[in-house]
Amino acid sequence: MKTLINPWFVAGCMVWLVLTAARDLGHPIPVANNYLDDAFAVPVIANIGLWFQRVFLIKSDYYIQPPGKVIFIVVYVSLLFEVILPLISKRYTADWVDVLLYIAGGFFFYRVMNKPVSSRRLKA
Repeated sequence: MKTLINPWFVAGCMVWLVLTAARDLGHPIPVANNYLDDAFAVPVIANIGLWFQRVFLIKSDYYIQPPGKVIFIVVYVSLLFEVILPLISKRYTADWVDVLLYIAGGFFFYRVMNKPVSSRRLKA
């Protein structure tokens, strides 16, 4: 469960919530609306996957996502949101800057967030 209280995961979810609320209220935040949620997309998705694997499949807080799985998430999200959905819906537009943000988010997740859960408490 500690995987879901990772400060970066919580921050990514809060960013998404604020940007979605601002859009729905008719006050989108210009640059953040276009790019900030894309930067957090892969870290949030990968962290949810990591939590699922730790709790239901691997059953270990020490499991970390291997690079291949993170690369798969980046490629999947890029293809879905920047190639497939723009072809079938006018609601989506292809933006290759988003792909760069997905890659940066994947790198950030792998290097910063993808750590074993430490069960040690600091001694005072």
